[in-house]
Amino acid sequence: MRRWLWISLLLLWCAAASAATADRRFVVHTTPEMIRHSRLQDVLYFVDVVYGLAMLFLVLQTRISARLRDAAARTVRWRFPLAMLYFALLTLVMSAMEFPLTLYQDFIVPHQFDLTNQSFVSWLGDIGKGIGVNLVIGSFVAALALLGIRLFRQWWVVLWIGSIPLIILGVVITPLIIDPLFNKFEPLKDPVLRRDLLAEAAHAGIQGSRVYQVDKSKQTKTMNAYVTGIGPSKRIVLWDTLLAKMDHDEILAVMGHEMGHYVLGHLWKGIAFGVAVALVIFFFAQKLYRWGLARWGARWAIADRADPAALPWLMLVAAVMGFLLSPVTSGFSRAIEHQADKFSLDLTHLNEPMASSFVKFAEDSKADPDPPRFIEWWRYSHPAAQRRIDFALRYHPWKGPDPYTLRALSRRRSTSSSQRATENLASSSGSKASASDNVFLSHARTTAFSSPAFTETVRGESSMYDTSPRTSPGPTVARTASLAMMSRCPSSTAKSVESRSPARIRVLVARTVFTSPIFSMRRRSSSVK
Repeated sequence: MRRWLWISLLLLWCAAASAATADRRFVVHTTPEMIRHSRLQDVLYFVDVVYGLAMLFLVLQTRISARLRDAAARTVRWRFPLAMLYFALLTLVMSAMEFPLTLYQDFIVPHQFDLTNQSFVSWLGDIGKGIGVNLVIGSFVAALALLGIRLFRQWWVVLWIGSIPLIILGVVITPLIIDPLFNKFEPLKDPVLRRDLLAEAAHAGIQGSRVYQVDKSKQTKTMNAYVTGIGPSKRIVLWDTLLAKMDHDEILAVMGHEMGHYVLGHLWKGIAFGVAVALVIFFFAQKLYRWGLARWGARWAIADRADPAALPWLMLVAAVMGFLLSPVTSGFSRAIEHQADKFSLDLTHLNEPMASSFVKFAEDSKADPDPPRFIEWWRYSHPAAQRRIDFALRYHPWKGPDPYTLRALSRRRSTSSSQRATENLASSSGSKASASDNVFLSHARTTAFSSPAFTETVRGESSMYDTSPRTSPGPTVARTASLAMMSRCPSSTAKSVESRSPARIRVLVARTVFTSPIFSMRRRSSSVK
C-alpha cells in the first residue's frame, strides 16, 4: 500500500513539474533591461513631440521660414513651384535640426539594446531615401494645400475632401513603389508554410491571397507581420525575422490575426475613422491658424494666409491637435487589434501558439509586457502584451465563436463562393491543380485546425504583443513607408507603425496633410504585433 502511495505522489509531482514547464512558455520573462528600454521609449515619445514642436516654433520665431521663402522666390516666380521649392528647403532644414534626436532614437538606442545590427551607413541611406520620397511627394502636396488655402475662404473643407483620395492613393502605391525602395519583397519561399497559409486563407474565405516575405533582418532583429494595400497592392507581409524565430503554428496564429484585419474590413474602417478625425482637425486647424497669423504673422514676416512661410505654423497646429487626440486614435486601434486577435482564435483555435507568439514578441522587442495604464491608454496601438496573452489562453472559441466573427466569415465566404464552386468543378473533372489544392486544405486542417489547442482547455496568462508602441503623432511622427493601419505600430503581431518604416523615417508630408490619423491608421491596424 505504501509503495502505491509513493508511486502516486511521484506521478503527481511529475505532472505538476510538467505543467509548470508548460506554463513557462506563456510567461514573459521580464528583465530590468526590458523595463529600462520601455521607460526610455516612453520618455522619448514625449520628448519627440516637444522637440518637434519647438523646432517648428523656432523656425517661425527666428524667421528662418521667411528666409527660406525669400530664397525660393529668388529662384522661381510662380506660386505653385515656389511653394514646392520652399517645402523642399524646409524639409532639408527640419531634417538637419531633428537629426540629433533621430540619431539617438533610431540608431543609438536600438544598438544599445541589441535590437539591430544595421550599420550607420546603411541607416543613413534609409534616412536619405526617406527624405527623397518626402521631397517628391510632400512638395507637391504642400503646394496643393497652399493653393487651396489661397483660393477658398473655408479652405479646411477643401483640404479635408482633397486629402481623402490622396490618402487612398497612398495606401495603394506604398506597397508597390515606396516599400520596395527600402527592402526586397518576394513570395513566401517555404512551400509547406505557403501551402498551409493559403489553406488558412481559404478557410477564412480569402481567395487569391498574396503572401510575401521581406528582408527586414538587415534593419532590425525584431519581428513583425502586417496587412497592407488595396486592390492590386493588397498583400500580407511577413518579416524574415519572424519566419526565423517562430514555429509553424505560431506563424499560422499570427497570420490568422492579419487575415482578421482583412476579413473584418479594418483597413477601410481605419480610413473612415481617420477621415472623421481629420474633419475635426482641419476644422479647428483653420481657426487656430487664422488666430495665430493675426497675432504673430507680422513678427514672423508672413504676408498672407497662403504665404509658404506660414506652413510651419499650420504643421505645428495640426501636430498639437494630433497629439491631444492620441488617446482616441490609440483606443480605436487597440479595439480593432483585439478584434483581430479574437478572429484568429475563432479561425484557428491555436490558443497556445498565439499566446507563445505574444511572449516572443515581447521578449524579442525588449518591451514591458504590462506597462503603466496611462501610457498604454495614451499611445499604445495594441493592447499590452500581458493582456493579449491572458485573453489568448482564456478565450475558448470551440465553446462558441464570436458572433461578429461568424458574420464576417459568412459574408466573406459568400463573396468567394462562386470562385470555390468553379474550383470544385475543376477538381471533379480530375484537374491536377485542383487536386493539389484539396491536398493543401486537408493538410492544413490536420496541422493548424486540429492542433491540441483545438480540443483542450487552455490554462495560462499571455496574449499577443505590440513590441514597439507607435510613436508620437507630433511633428516628427509621420514615417515614410509605414503610414498605415494597423499597423501594423508593433502591430498585433509585429512591430508598430514606426518599426515598419525603415529607421522610423520622418515624413513631413504627414505633417502637412497633416499628421492626420488617416496616415497612421493605414498600417497600424493591419499588423499583428
